[in-house]
Amino acid sequence: MDIVSTLGNATKLCINGQWVTGGGQQRSIYSPVNEEAVVSVNDASAQDVENAVKAAHEAFANGPWRKFTGKQRRDALLKIAQVLEANKEAMAQVESSQTGKPLLYSRGEVDHVVECFRYYAGFCDKLHGRHTNVDHDTEFTSYTVSEPLGVVGFISSFNFPLMLTTWKLAPALATGNTVVLKPAPQTPLSSLFLAHLIYENGILPEGVFNVVPGALETGVALVDSPLIEKISFTGSVPGGKAVYKSGAASQNFKHITLELGGKSPNVIMDDADIPDASLRTAIAGFFNSGQTCCAGTKLYIHEKVHEAFTQRIVAVAQGFTSKMTTDVATSSLGPLIDKAQLDRVSGFVNRAVESGEAEVLVGGERWGDKGFYYKPTVLREKVHKSEVACQEIFGPVITIMPPFSDIQEVIDAEKDNTFGLASGIFTNNARVIHKYSTEIRAGTVWVNTYNTLLPHMPFGGFKNSGIGRELGHEAINEYLIVKSVISRFP
Repeated sequence: MDIVSTLGNATKLCINGQWVTGGGQQRSIYSPVNEEAVVSVNDASAQDVENAVKAAHEAFANGPWRKFTGKQRRDALLKIAQVLEANKEAMAQVESSQTGKPLLYSRGEVDHVVECFRYYAGFCDKLHGRHTNVDHDTEFTSYTVSEPLGVVGFISSFNFPLMLTTWKLAPALATGNTVVLKPAPQTPLSSLFLAHLIYENGILPEGVFNVVPGALETGVALVDSPLIEKISFTGSVPGGKAVYKSGAASQNFKHITLELGGKSPNVIMDDADIPDASLRTAIAGFFNSGQTCCAGTKLYIHEKVHEAFTQRIVAVAQGFTSKMTTDVATSSLGPLIDKAQLDRVSGFVNRAVESGEAEVLVGGERWGDKGFYYKPTVLREKVHKSEVACQEIFGPVITIMPPFSDIQEVIDAEKDNTFGLASGIFTNNARVIHKYSTEIRAGTVWVNTYNTLLPHMPFGGFKNSGIGRELGHEAINEYLIVKSVISRFP
């Protein structure tokens, strides 16, 4: 498939429904599979960002979008889902071309995105306030109105470019907002292609969805704009803190949603289904080559099954490695996103080994001599509170913790975890499930599964893993503001 032909003009900026040549640099997007350029894109300048924000503001304040009925917005979101479904293979190819992830994963991502648009379409004609009486006084009545915030800015991450964009875009559109998106600099193509599909098919009015590719400067311009009412950011903890500070310090106080990192524990009890749990545990840590904010990379194994499960997870990791290729159509795992990420992952593992904090049971090195592949790696922690057990690595590295005998030991150990995005547990014991899911401080708890993401279930973190929620009904509320109306009859 020729990605350049597929994208067409969708390598420029999408502002006000038009493809515009930006004032920033022309930049190549490289495939992490072979380190070769896929296509070049045009980055946005600060002026371009301002133009995009103004277009979104005009579309919100004076365009037809504001006057759309709930049914019209619903039909628009359903049409986006329909067009994406019809172009599933093209979108999957675009996604894999920039991320290197296996096509099987990219196709699944498109399926999930279609489900999300359809799910949020269902909210469009069901948004409502509430009516209350004032002390039964017949002279007064009161009610609330839920209104869209206005122009919202998105800054997305490289690991799931299309999916993470949709988690923000679908509820924002369902509630009547307009959008300016800055995709990750490594992976802007699927967001640009989405804009192409939307406007080519006449789904949204001009200015409702704008895309401005770029790097740090582009994001800063977006966060600092006084016309932006909300920023939704997915990325690292330092990036989230910068957005939080800038959003509060800009000319207007901004609503903020932050979906940040994690160091998620995964627990294997002695009654777990070992064959099933070992495969799901490997997927928890190695899926998307570990470039998953909720990856279950901190593995606690009950003392009764510790050695048996350790051997099993090592064997599964070896199986993944044996099926790695540089063909996105057949490989079990894709590469890391770029050399910087490869160096980061290698650095964590090398420091752990050199310092004696952990030992490598399998993997622990680069795979191949081209592309940014890293072998699925299993470490065993040897020093308490090692770096690899406390910090987010964002690579295919699972660290096995010392054995435990009671679930309370895991709960107590995790109280020091500065992250709180997700957690998993494999057991058939209902009391253990209830105790763990009640006491662990994490936004999502998976039981006998992992990485199961559903449009109707909210996703977000505790502690340093973020603020606010994406997905579910909760995401709708992130894009609404409540107005109170109290009326006295003359």
